[in-house]
Amino acid sequence: MKRVPFRSTVCLTAALALGVLAGGLAPARGAWQLVWSDEFAQPDGSSPDPSKWGYDIGNGSGGWGNNQLEYDTSRTNNVRIQGGQLVIQANQESYMGFNYTSTRMNTKGKWSWTYGRIEASIKIPRGQGIWPAFWMLGGNIDSVGWPTCGEIDIMENIGKTSDQGTDHGTIHGPQTNSCGGDYNCGGGVGGTYTLPGGAALADDFHIYAVEWTTNQITWYLDSTPFFTATPAKLPSGGTWVFTAPQFIILNVAVGGNWPGNPDGTTVFPQQMLVDYVHVYSYVAGVPDVPTGLSETSGNTQVALSWSPSNGATNYNVKLSTTNGGPYTTIGSTSATSYTNSGLANGTTYYYVVSAVNSFGESSNSVQISATTTVPSANLALNKPVAVSSVESSSYPGANAVDGNLTTRWSSAFSDPQWIYVDLQATVNITRVRLIWEAAYGKSYQIQVSSDATNWTSIYSTNTGTGGTNDLTGLSGTGRYVRMYGTVRSGIYGYSLWEFEVYGNVAPPTGLTATAGDQQVSLSWNAVPAATSYNVKSSTTNGGPYLTIASPTTTGYTNTGLVNGTTYYYVVSQANAVTESTNSAQVSATPVCAPPAAPIAGNNGPVCAASTVSLTASTVPGATYSWTGPNGFTSNVQNPVIVGAATSASGTYSVTATVGGCTSTAGTTAVTVNPLPSAPVAGNNSPVCAGSTLNLTASTVLGASYSWTGPNGFSSNVQNPVLASATTNASGTYSVTVTVGACASLAATTSVAVNPIPAAPVAGNNGPIFAGTTLTLSASTVPGASYNWTGPNGFTSTTQNPSIPAATTGAAGTYTVTANAGGCSSAPSTTFVTVNPGLTVAIQLSGTNVTLIWPTGTLQAASNALGPWGDVSGAASPFTNSIDEPQQFYRVRQQQ
Repeated sequence: MKRVPFRSTVCLTAALALGVLAGGLAPARGAWQLVWSDEFAQPDGSSPDPSKWGYDIGNGSGGWGNNQLEYDTSRTNNVRIQGGQLVIQANQESYMGFNYTSTRMNTKGKWSWTYGRIEASIKIPRGQGIWPAFWMLGGNIDSVGWPTCGEIDIMENIGKTSDQGTDHGTIHGPQTNSCGGDYNCGGGVGGTYTLPGGAALADDFHIYAVEWTTNQITWYLDSTPFFTATPAKLPSGGTWVFTAPQFIILNVAVGGNWPGNPDGTTVFPQQMLVDYVHVYSYVAGVPDVPTGLSETSGNTQVALSWSPSNGATNYNVKLSTTNGGPYTTIGSTSATSYTNSGLANGTTYYYVVSAVNSFGESSNSVQISATTTVPSANLALNKPVAVSSVESSSYPGANAVDGNLTTRWSSAFSDPQWIYVDLQATVNITRVRLIWEAAYGKSYQIQVSSDATNWTSIYSTNTGTGGTNDLTGLSGTGRYVRMYGTVRSGIYGYSLWEFEVYGNVAPPTGLTATAGDQQVSLSWNAVPAATSYNVKSSTTNGGPYLTIASPTTTGYTNTGLVNGTTYYYVVSQANAVTESTNSAQVSATPVCAPPAAPIAGNNGPVCAASTVSLTASTVPGATYSWTGPNGFTSNVQNPVIVGAATSASGTYSVTATVGGCTSTAGTTAVTVNPLPSAPVAGNNSPVCAGSTLNLTASTVLGASYSWTGPNGFSSNVQNPVLASATTNASGTYSVTVTVGACASLAATTSVAVNPIPAAPVAGNNGPIFAGTTLTLSASTVPGASYNWTGPNGFTSTTQNPSIPAATTGAAGTYTVTANAGGCSSAPSTTFVTVNPGLTVAIQLSGTNVTLIWPTGTLQAASNALGPWGDVSGAASPFTNSIDEPQQFYRVRQQQ
């Protein structure tokens, strides 16, 4: 059977409210909402859900740092599901070199949480050396180590008989110390709760939980909170590290430093049964009603304290002099304690406390009552004394003011003798009571003094009779009261069982009240030795009065009043003796005479992203309060809004307050114009040096343009032109547009103006004869391509083209340009000559042959393959006899 998990009325309230959340309503108060759980509902004998749990296997370093004796496993011998519950079983067996086995399971690397309520329903094992635990470690343990990661021990128990009813809750964390770095040298910070009547935790299931919020962790056993840790409770040098995710651990350790080892009384196996593990996240809302309100009554004051409320940022303390109210709020505090001072002694007061946050205020706590104590009427009780002498050290002067009728002061056996008491405040003395032992004063005086040097007598007798002398109806004022004896009753000294003084302290004088707007300022004369003053107010002439403040100065301003209502005030003083009676009453009626409204102004219109400067004329002695669009507020006379958006446009109001009175508002209208959209910038590059560069900007309606660029370029033309651009015009150009005095962000465009390459030097291999190869040449221009043109439509992109078997038609002028970066050089030319082909005419006449040729040198050979030799002196026409069977001739043309 599943045990009932944590539930709260706030959780039920939140659940019921969910049905109306879609309509815009929020839950009535904060609640713990379940965000993770394991109900252990797997089949019997199976292992826990692997998506939620992993395991620490082995015995760690030094028995997990604690000298534990078990070897932890993930076997179902040690951990399994049975009957809808998790079973962690510690066995006595030989395994992996150890005599005990158990399980240490965790959510590390799978699930971790920062803040929340973490709880489990557990039935723990018991026995000497058995150490069950439900705890958490920081998820950053592998990087920062222990204890810097932080450890929250939700439940620990050491199973020996003397501890079986005790739940231990502890935190461990870093501390600068010389004993390991943990809080309190390994002791941690924590508390315990012990079941009443000698019950053992192992007898039944219990709910073990912590509620972990910002700077606070509270431990619970079932529904009982038993300890709260806060940063203030850390030892000196300790650091609060509980602000980061932690993971859950469940284990049963065997042996260790703390529990000691098993002995002959320990029974195995031992099982820890876990019904469920739940993690809750707090859903914000109105805070919980405060609980645990308690009081400590004292002299003219009541000290209150209560337990922290989930979600509370503040608490309202409320008072009534009537059982059940109505209550008046007397204070607001972020602490969980409050002292109500300046009360009437011997009076019963009734208190409740509510919790407050941004969502609202909780209901009142359960009411408690407190009755202030009445101080001893004997003002001399336990006050400092001085004496003229003592009979012996057994009879000191302090005995006469200790309230004990079995101890006494006794003087030397001579006259005169005296004893005086320091009341530690100026008192109106009305009564002195002397309780004599057998030796008494026959003639003595009662004297008062403000400085223990100059004394004034307020009573004198020469007929003292001993016993108890109750001297009433006295009148004198002083801090010191003295019995000055001049004649003893016998041969012994003066001997007093008790020296009692009664009276009252003087009330303050000179109380004045000055009315203002919803406030009254009070002042009064200082009273010597006063430690504080109780300021009391009533709306009824003559009271009853309620103490509203206990200042230590001689002035107080009562604020938050209703104009036109008359308030009545008295002041009493409090000192080391008692509280005085009230001063004479004064009254005042708050009124308001507001100052003139300040004149408001601003520096608008301005452009978006610039600064709006608000101004208010000076009103002497005033404070200022501005309001404006988008929730703008300021208490500065002349505030500024840096980087203002267009949403800052609108009406701003300012008031001036002097002496609590607020003027009517001065107003000023602010205009924040939007920035126009940046234009789209462009250009026609890359272009060649000497050509025209065109810059372009998209059209923005109603705008003027401003261009800037390299070499100090600027232009107000939308699309400026740079004729005959040089390579220096390359670079980034920026353009902004201005509409209504507001300039856009700059748009940019990158321009490239490429240089004109150098003209190549053109050449050829002419003159040549028709039929031979014409070779054209161009000098090298780095990185260039080439473009040739010539006679008969000749073109080529080769640097050095050739024309095989050129004809005379190839003669003429050839032009070449070099091209680099899209730019062409100046043209370079070369003239080509192609001469016609060479012919030889032969005429035979008998044995003679006549050769005719236009030009060249005549050569002859007897073989067509040569060798060839020049015919000496041969000129056209040339006649030669044929004297060989074969004769070969040719003409060599000089190129």
